[in-house]
Amino acid sequence: MSSPHSSSEFAGKQLKQARQSLARGFQDVDTSGDPNTCRRCLDLLSRIPFFYAVKEESFGIIANSNPEMVLDAGCGAGIDLVSLAAYLSAHSQIIGLDASQSLLALAAGRTSSIKEQCLLVRGNIMQIPFKDGVFDACRIDRVLQHLREPQKGIRELARVIHPGGTLVAFDNDWDTFSISLDNQDIAARLSRFWRDSFASGRIGRELPGIFQNCGLTDIHAEPHTLTLTDLSAAGQIFDLLVLLDRMVQAGVLAPAYRGTIQEELHLRAQEGTFSSGRFKEFRPRCRFYSGEGTPRRS
Repeated sequence: MSSPHSSSEFAGKQLKQARQSLARGFQDVDTSGDPNTCRRCLDLLSRIPFFYAVKEESFGIIANSNPEMVLDAGCGAGIDLVSLAAYLSAHSQIIGLDASQSLLALAAGRTSSIKEQCLLVRGNIMQIPFKDGVFDACRIDRVLQHLREPQKGIRELARVIHPGGTLVAFDNDWDTFSISLDNQDIAARLSRFWRDSFASGRIGRELPGIFQNCGLTDIHAEPHTLTLTDLSAAGQIFDLLVLLDRMVQAGVLAPAYRGTIQEELHLRAQEGTFSSGRFKEFRPRCRFYSGEGTPRRS
């Protein structure tokens, strides 16, 4: 990890971030977010060993199902598509689906080396533009937290996966998010405000039940926990300064506390006592069976 930045450097970098929280900007990138900021955030996450390892694990699960047609739902700027392709047979076809034209334009450049194998499609996860049972496997990575009706999205994914196909999902339970501050009341308010910034902030813990309600079977759910001790990385991932500004604007935090919190975070970074995260991310995976309970493939 990089060394802590000075308070002014930290503030300067954060002020270059989106004018609103990334938690909300991802809900509709083209109209309410900043595509380049979203892309930078996604790129940053992919470089963090925790996220890298979980992504690689999901690629392996997909590859082990020997799929011919794979859907990456909410592919964003396409950073995972090339990595996923490396795990698959050259005969496998990957569809990268995203609602953002801006992010798909970035993805087109990144996937130019696999353009014969990868097709980018603009579409809404709530109404996936494919017929029933088209895909052998699907992955969805931290997208459902941005949906107000995640169960509807899961039903759509189940619809386009053929019986016996594989679905891998990875998402957050922001109820477990925390940040190190002396004032525990403010720390709790910050955590709750961040959680409630998402359309579905508790989706991680709810996924296994939703999978079952949607008719998915052979469900395996594994919790993963991350703790970040680097203020620069945490500041970018959690949009800390923007988050504090939004709390002040909402009347949840007194303006006088904003600077105090920023200084405490910087001091903790210098002392090596800063930490944030400790949130659990659930990675359920399953196989989908038809009403008769017989998979199309073994």
